[in-house]
Amino acid sequence: MALQGQNVSMASAILSNELGAYVLDAITTSSIKTLDQLERDGQLAEGSLFMHYGQVSGKGFSWANKTPALCLTGRLEYALAGKKLIVDFTKNGLINDTAYTRMQGLTRLFIFGYVTQIDDYTIRAVPYVIGDLVKAAPAFPAPIITTLELRPQEIQQFASINGSGMPRGAEFQRMKEVPERTVKALLCSLLEEPDVPADWGGEECDLLSNNLLVGGQRQLGAFLLKGPARFHEMKPSDLGKNADQLYRLFNIPAQIYVIQHCHKIGAAVRKQALALAFTQNLVAPCRICFLDGVSTAQLLQANGLWPSRS
Repeated sequence: MALQGQNVSMASAILSNELGAYVLDAITTSSIKTLDQLERDGQLAEGSLFMHYGQVSGKGFSWANKTPALCLTGRLEYALAGKKLIVDFTKNGLINDTAYTRMQGLTRLFIFGYVTQIDDYTIRAVPYVIGDLVKAAPAFPAPIITTLELRPQEIQQFASINGSGMPRGAEFQRMKEVPERTVKALLCSLLEEPDVPADWGGEECDLLSNNLLVGGQRQLGAFLLKGPARFHEMKPSDLGKNADQLYRLFNIPAQIYVIQHCHKIGAAVRKQALALAFTQNLVAPCRICFLDGVSTAQLLQANGLWPSRS
């Protein structure tokens, strides 16, 4: 790492990039978990290493603040709903001036640190690293979280989902007549799977296939399917206690995670699924695909399986 002879801004940029690569390697090799994962696994304790990506509010970053103390505060969700994360550190830990503006006020950041104190309402922590995780690109870097979602039509077998003939109103209500088993059988047919797996309690996914084609490359996909028994916008509560079905899905080391539902997929589910994909992506590259009711209906129509009018 050649810092000698560089101006302060360039030296800070080089140090930030090198540190980011080191942190990602440490997370990968040490299997660092999120606070939510630690809580679910019964491992959350003082001294626990963790990673966190979410909305936080920065205090003390104004140039008018003459004290060294800085703080990031954020509400926790899911298994830790009702608790607050407080991350304490000092100005001595900032390696560039950009941090003062980047962490001031309400923002979204990646944190790698360790837990110092836990009570009924608060988890206090000290950070090793705070910053943005970006994916390098030929022109401009992009936040990793924005590169994770895969559109259904980008999967070659789902290319018939093209936005035409979208069912609306009363027509869409006919999705209630399509059993989950029919959707699963169609997916197996499109992916050239030899059989349709049976459902059983405690399964990590409804379908696992190594035949998804994306950009001409074969990918391993894990599917979570939800049929018309819950014909409404998907909420985390539709996925078991604390959305456990989502967590079981991401226990599978897949390259593409597909969440299919007969209706809309709500913002809370999308947010939680993207957070899990973000965490998984730090260990092994993956993407996530949301196959909602409209996309599912188009897939059924294109394959002659849309219910006829009674």
